[in-house]
Amino acid sequence: MAKPSHNQKRKAKLKKRAERSRKHESLAYTGQKYKTDENAPIFLRTEIGIYESYVMCDFKLTDDDVEAAIEQLVIQMRDGSLPPESESDEMTITEGGEEDLIIANIRRNWRYLDEAGELPGRNDLIGILRTILSSIEIWRSQSLHPQGYLHFIEGFVKKLGVTVQRVIPAPRSLPRLEE
Repeated sequence: MAKPSHNQKRKAKLKKRAERSRKHESLAYTGQKYKTDENAPIFLRTEIGIYESYVMCDFKLTDDDVEAAIEQLVIQMRDGSLPPESESDEMTITEGGEEDLIIANIRRNWRYLDEAGELPGRNDLIGILRTILSSIEIWRSQSLHPQGYLHFIEGFVKKLGVTVQRVIPAPRSLPRLEE
């Protein structure tokens, strides 16, 4: 088998570099429209849902996980493919299901606002999610840490007095063996 020529190696290298540098189009919204006192409770509930997911995943989530989940939620809300929400407050964590967990926690927190009659319409929720995407980009670039945004909301919700604890179900007792 013949070795690749210099030109073939160069083309392969350029192709690989182009694939690495190709970024997806960001859904982030950088404007000020949604940053209002009226929307503050929606931002808070959304970020509490994100923080709950972070705690439930034993602080192993990254900003990329949160970004992917929010983008997925925005796309589902836009095209109407959002699956029905679970009525239960019980959450389970599955390996590789971090994005679904984040989405479920956000939606569960939105349900509390909806029950109080404080949940805005779909377009405003999408705008708020896109504004959070912008915040993720800002914190990622400022801290250069894979959890820069998550560390920010951890401090933010704690300053507001919000406490989130991971609850692990007690193991079931084993049946006694008869001798």
